[in-house]
Order: sequence, then structure tokens, then C-alpha cells
Amino acid sequence: MKKKIKLELVVDIVCPWCYVGKTTLFKAMESVKDEYDFDVSVLPFQLDPGTPAEGVPRAVYLAAKFGNSERFQMAEQRVIQAAAAAGAELHFDKMQVQINTMDCHRLIWWAGTRQNQVAVTNEIYKAYYAEALDLSQREVLASVMARVGYDKNEVLTFLQSEQGFNEVAALIDEAYALGISGVPFVILNREAGISGAQPLEVFLQAFQQV
Repeated sequence: MKKKIKLELVVDIVCPWCYVGKTTLFKAMESVKDEYDFDVSVLPFQLDPGTPAEGVPRAVYLAAKFGNSERFQMAEQRVIQAAAAAGAELHFDKMQVQINTMDCHRLIWWAGTRQNQVAVTNEIYKAYYAEALDLSQREVLASVMARVGYDKNEVLTFLQSEQGFNEVAALIDEAYALGISGVPFVILNREAGISGAQPLEVFLQAFQQV
């Protein structure tokens, strides 16, 4: 009989280390799928909630955050190497817009009410990092959601409503209440937590411990 593990993955879409960590976590889960039954939920976090809803040019954002290109290039190179090792396709060179992730988190929350949160999360990450799509545009988000079976008009209606704002905000507050101050963060059975984009072996060991 398989052991059951409840995993809560706390991420922000604009965090490339979350993308790397998520990819490694899912690989770890796949490698032991015959031993464990995973119940996965994706929880929101916002690293830059003050980013305008329409996004900002990524070059402007990076200049403000890192100050000089050399510092940024060093940080970027570390992520690129980690992504390559994890098998996560990432194209920083094509990304033009730094987005506010609230709409993405609202859609992931909404997907959770339909039991397909992981598929939606994966598609949003793919669109942002592998395809460098501008997810600040709701038409683009609707097209991304259509790839996992959603009706585009229904998605646009949802995004234009107030649905999900309060729920996402409450979940972010809950993360802070749990002591989470950075992402990625993985909660296992509400007993243990893993901070950061860890190697596959760390996740496997944590599965055994819980």
C-alpha cells in the first residue's frame, strides 16, 4: 500500500528558483510514484506585490533591483546553470516584461477548485520561462489556460471579476503566519518544510522522513 504525503508548494511565478525547485520536486515525485501517493497543492507568494498590473520592462526592473549588469549577470548565470541541470527550459534573453503575478495566482487558485492546479501551474511556468510570454496580458493568460482545457472567454470573465483576490491574499498571509519568508518552500504533511531549490536527493530523503 502506498504511503500518502500531502505536499504544499509555495511559489511565485516570477521566481526562477521556484521554477527550478518545482521541476526538481516533480522529478523526485515521479521517481517514487510507486511508493507514494502525493496530494499536491500550489500556494501563492508574491516577491514584488508592488509591480504594476501591466508589468514593467524587465530591463528597467533588473536595473533597479541589481544596480549593475555584472551583478545581475552573475545571478542569472547561476539560475541558468541550475535550470539546465534540472531540465527546466528557461530563456531569460527573450523575456521582456516583469509581471505582477496576482492574476497568475488567481488562476492557480481557481484551478484548485477544479482539481487541476498542477497542470495549470506547469503551463503558466512553461509560458513564462520557456516561451517568454507576457503574462501581464490577460488575453495571453486566457490562451495559456485554453491549452489545458479552459474556455478563453470564461477565463477572461474570471480575470475581469474580483474573484480570487481575497482568497489569494489570505493564502499569502497564511504563508507568512507559518514563518515562510522566501520561496520556493515545500510543506510536507504540515510536519516538515524544505526551503529553496534543493537537489532531488533532498526531496527523496524528506519523503522518507515524513
